[in-house]
Formats: sequence, structure tokens, C-alpha cells
Amino acid sequence: MMSSVLKALAVCLVFCYGVFTIAVYVVIAVFNGTFFRGPTEKERLELLLAKDRLWNLSKQWSGLDHRFLTVSDGFKFHYVTNATPGSHATHGSLVIFLHGFPDSWAIWRHILASPLIRERSTVVAVDLPGYGGSDGLEVYGASEVLEKLTEFIVGIREQYGVDISENNKPARKVIIVGHDWGALLGFRLASEAPQLANRFILTNGPLFALMRTNIALAVSSSAKMFKTFWRNPLHSHSILFQSIIALRRVLRQLAMSGYIFAFQLPVPMVRYLGAGGNHSFLKFVHKQAAGAVGEYTIRDAEESMASTIGPGDEECQTVTSDGEQYPPSVAKRQKAGNFIDTVSYYRDGAATRRWHKSLRTITALHGLSPGEPRRTSSGTGFFDPSAGTLKANATILWGALDSALDSHLALEGIADYLVRGSQVITLPKTGHFSPMEVEGRGALEKAVEWAIGDEKRDVRDVIAEVYPEATVAVRK
Repeated sequence: MMSSVLKALAVCLVFCYGVFTIAVYVVIAVFNGTFFRGPTEKERLELLLAKDRLWNLSKQWSGLDHRFLTVSDGFKFHYVTNATPGSHATHGSLVIFLHGFPDSWAIWRHILASPLIRERSTVVAVDLPGYGGSDGLEVYGASEVLEKLTEFIVGIREQYGVDISENNKPARKVIIVGHDWGALLGFRLASEAPQLANRFILTNGPLFALMRTNIALAVSSSAKMFKTFWRNPLHSHSILFQSIIALRRVLRQLAMSGYIFAFQLPVPMVRYLGAGGNHSFLKFVHKQAAGAVGEYTIRDAEESMASTIGPGDEECQTVTSDGEQYPPSVAKRQKAGNFIDTVSYYRDGAATRRWHKSLRTITALHGLSPGEPRRTSSGTGFFDPSAGTLKANATILWGALDSALDSHLALEGIADYLVRGSQVITLPKTGHFSPMEVEGRGALEKAVEWAIGDEKRDVRDVIAEVYPEATVAVRK
């Protein structure tokens, strides 16, 4: 009975906080003047042009081709690349880019334009399930998303000849680069399917097991102090104050995570958040993502919007050079909007639930070229690293001004989760959307250049060439 009451209370609190969050966003949009202002003719034109640039299958984007990979059950992934599968043009390392919410492959457009990276590697920037030009899922739980993503990565490795071995070592290195949800999924792959890549470069996404541990420790510490205060409240005012201080980062994260509570609301309310007030919520996120770039132009704004909403009706009629089109679910999704698909990662437990690997996935992972020996963590510290410990080399670039994740909760104790050969680099002037912010994307570009090379130089020294303030928070 008590558990049912507590569960009902939790549901009520989530609902109330979610509604409050939507109300706050509406007030901000009204105050900023975006809620009631419809798009101008110039904005409509810029959006049409941006959709054509990013999503027209018959055209290259900055020298990159649109391609599709269909996995075993007919699910279709859309990606852009600089190389034709199976051709002699494939070269160097294979770099796979995984975006986050509310984006698509196009959040990487500034980094993908790098001549050096494209000259020395095969780049693949994919749309996650439910985003951009990729098929959607019925449920976006951990097993559903990670099964599909793993099958895509294994298929791409095969198409681009990564696992053609010489002396039991892969001929080419694989690097997975992830931001936000792409980083969260990257952490899970590095922990639960480390065979997929030689190195993971992850930026401003949570290692969920670590954050959960840090939150639990803070709550436990606060609860113990509060119990001490409660035994003798008249003489323990300082302990009450300390118990509140112990929760300050958890409370800060709770305030930062208001949008997640809004995403748990009934579907009509969530749809309103995504589209209401002339897409004011998404426009707010895009403006935050741009960072301190000086003038934020109409072209910048509409290109970000085109990245989020994906191909329109015109683009869904286009065809690639080898005769492929966007899957029917993409056209269907455009009519209703893709916001529910993208927020379903939060609603369906893609971060929190267990990944039940299929026999096909287990077999595919077992069959990959072993590459460098996988090493277990040597951490035996205060945090229990048994859940979520990474088993592949990882380079984590962290924008210290992140407005979505508390840096202390996200990074404290992370060394216990990393293998040797891993690093955490702090970017003190960068926020959450590091692939979009000028300095952040410069640091990411340098990290990728370092990874596709021989990794002999210190990665911090390489990043410092464009971001002198970057510091090493953890080195293993």
C-alpha cells in the first residue's frame, strides 16, 4: 500500500514539474517575442534552402554523399559520407559520428567540412533511429536503440572493409565520436560492446551509471545529516544547513533537467512543447547551441531548424545516385512531426534500461577483429565501477559551461570507470553544444585528427593549438 502511494506521489510530482517547465518556456518565449511571431518570408525561404542543402539526396553536401544502410529487418539508416562503400576511395581510419537531441547528422557539419579529417579518414555521420532521414522505432528502449545502432556500426565496418585483417589486427582504426545522446550511447557501447571501436571521443553526454552513483551518494549524505538534525533540532541548525548544501548539485541538476520532466507528460502536451509558439522551444535550444558566435543569422537559425526537423516533402521525393529514397516512415513522420520520436529516448528508457543483446548481436560482436587487447579498469576507489565501466579507450571533451548537465555529478569519480589510455579534457569556455560552438568544435576537430593519427603526441597539446585554455581533468 505504501509503495503504491509513493509511486502515485512520484507520478504527480513529475507531472506538476513537467507542466511548470512548459509554463516557464512559454513565458520565456513570450518575453523574447518569439511565441506569437510567425516566420517572415525570408525565414521561410531560408528554411526551404536549408532543407534542400542538408536533405536533398540527389545533391552532395560539401562533397559528402547521402547513403543508406538497410539492416536485417529492413530498418533503414540514413548517413552522409565521403567514400563509396567497397570502392578504392575508402582510406585511413573510419570515423562514425553520433549526434544527440534535438539534432541529426548535420550538427557535425562544421567538423565534417575539415579537409584534413576527410583526407585521412572515411567519415560517416548517421541519423539515429527516429531522427533525420532514418527509420523510426515503435519503442526507443535501450535494447531497441542499441541493437539497431550496433547492427549499423557492424554493417558500416563491413561495407568499408575495416575488418580485413592482417596478422590478426584490423587494417584500419575505428573511432566513434558522440555528443549528448550520441555520447550517452557511446558510453554504453564502450562499456557493453567495446569491440566496435578502437577509441571513443565523447562530449557533453552523461556516463549514466556514474551520474546515478554521484546523485545517490549526495542524497544519502544529505539524508544522514538530516537524521542527525532531526534527533536534536534545537541544537543542530548547522547540520541542517550542511544537509541542504550536500544536495545543492542534485537540486541544480533537477532545475537543469526540467525539460526531461516535460517530456514525460501526455503526448498531446509534449507535441505542443515541440511545435507550440512557432517552435519556440526548439528555437530557444538552437540559439543556446550557437553559443557566443557574434551575430546569429537567419541562415544559422533556419539551418539548425532544418537539421532538427529533417527532410520535407520535396526532399522525400529525391533519389540518391544509386536509386535509393528516404524510407516511407520519414515522410509519414514529417506530417506529424518527429518530436515525439526524438523525445521517446527519454520516455522509453534508452539510458536507464538493460540492453538485452540478441544472439545475432552477440555473434556479430564476437566476430569482429580483436584489434588491441581490451583492458579492464584498475579503479578500486570510492565509486563502484562495476556498472558502466568502460572497456575501450575513451577521450572525453567536456564543455564546463554545460547548461544541461552538472559537471561535478557528470565527472566526479570518472577515473574509476576508464581504462588506461583514456583522458578527460575540460573546455572552460564551452557549453553543452560543443560541436556547434566555435571553440568547442575546433577542439573536437583536433581530437579527431589526433585519433586518426598515431596518437603519439599528448592530446591536450594537440587541442591546445586551437584551445589554449583546455585542461586535463583526468588522465589514465
